[in-house]
Amino acid sequence: MVSISKGNSKLGSIRSVSLPSVITCRKCDCQKKCYARKLERIRKSVSRAYQNNLAILNSDPDTYWREVEAAIMLSRFFRFHVSGDIPDEQYFQKMIEVSERNKHCEILCFTKKYEIVNDFLKSGGRIPPNLHMIFSGWVDLQMVNPFLLPEAHVRYRDGSTTAKPDAIKCNGNCTECAITDGGCWTLKSGEQVVFDEH
Repeated sequence: MVSISKGNSKLGSIRSVSLPSVITCRKCDCQKKCYARKLERIRKSVSRAYQNNLAILNSDPDTYWREVEAAIMLSRFFRFHVSGDIPDEQYFQKMIEVSERNKHCEILCFTKKYEIVNDFLKSGGRIPPNLHMIFSGWVDLQMVNPFLLPEAHVRYRDGSTTAKPDAIKCNGNCTECAITDGGCWTLKSGEQVVFDEH
């Protein structure tokens, strides 16, 4: 059975599905400070849940997507990958298909797998309006964003950031932003959000 989170202190009551950190992510210095990786080390039940999700995805993808879509069907808001990232092009295609079938649900996904999204758009693909793809930045990681998708940047503990001065500051609660039509859920082309390193 796929583990679907009912929320946490940051997400509020927004449901999500996650995969293991690092092994589904691109190589990046962010892994040295990854909060999801730390959580997986501290809470073995969380680590087991994410590993289980990946095992089901790899061994029985139909079940994985059936259970993920069932959760989305019953949700107004949903997030892909509090931990982990889009494993490959086929996974992203399934995200597109599920979003198209569930227009009632606003779906959020941060990714550093820029090339998967860019290749899809270059080939003439269209991201459904209810699937909010946000490119996630990290210092010294080149973000290739020719389609000007929304971006998320970090304000590091030393005060430095790669965000533009007019970036929207994350208030730390996804549910609050969702119900007030703010933050990541409503970022437009070329806009950025900045959140404090955590």
